[in-house]
Amino acid sequence: MDRFGLPARVDIDAVVANSFKDFHTKGFDYLCVRRSPRETLKLYFFDGDVSKLPEVVSPHDHRYGFETTILAGESQNVWFAEGVRGGDDPRGGEVFNRFEYRTPLNGGDGFRWIGEAQLVETGRRGFRRGQSYYMDAAGLHTIRIVSSETVLMLRQFEDVVPIDRPTTTFTKGAAPSLDGLYSRFTADQVVDKLRLFEERTGIALQSYQG
Repeated sequence: MDRFGLPARVDIDAVVANSFKDFHTKGFDYLCVRRSPRETLKLYFFDGDVSKLPEVVSPHDHRYGFETTILAGESQNVWFAEGVRGGDDPRGGEVFNRFEYRTPLNGGDGFRWIGEAQLVETGRRGFRRGQSYYMDAAGLHTIRIVSSETVLMLRQFEDVVPIDRPTTTFTKGAAPSLDGLYSRFTADQVVDKLRLFEERTGIALQSYQG
């Protein structure tokens, strides 16, 4: 393992089985280089127009707690808190549509509108190579990519929300489209992505098949 806790060698077949292109939005790809119920490691890449968006995905919570480490480039994390609509919070807040989300990756049917909510942005911070931050499952956030060369490592911990319960996403308009998302890598594409990972981070991950 290197100082970030990455495995020295990765099984290409296992990476293919557990990784996705266009995850949640076009150009947001990840390679899963370790997977277990207790800890999963994912490498996030942001190519094309996704690196220019004001936010990569809509504010949301998670099924699990996680730690994000920046391995190349720069990313911003933006924290939110849910307020009381019509309240007098001096920080203000905006009205969002609230959706339950059941991921198609686990057989779910995507987004279901359940009402409106007021969100207040409570913090925004930039992180560079070697820096990390932690989010618990209930925390609301989104991210912004500052550099198109950015690579993030997500250390995902054990699920605390059961698989049959939804997570929550907040949008300013309609639910995001899921059309054309969640496609698979081929083995050759994984090898190419690992080369790109080494170019951007200086970290070499040896790979094998079988």
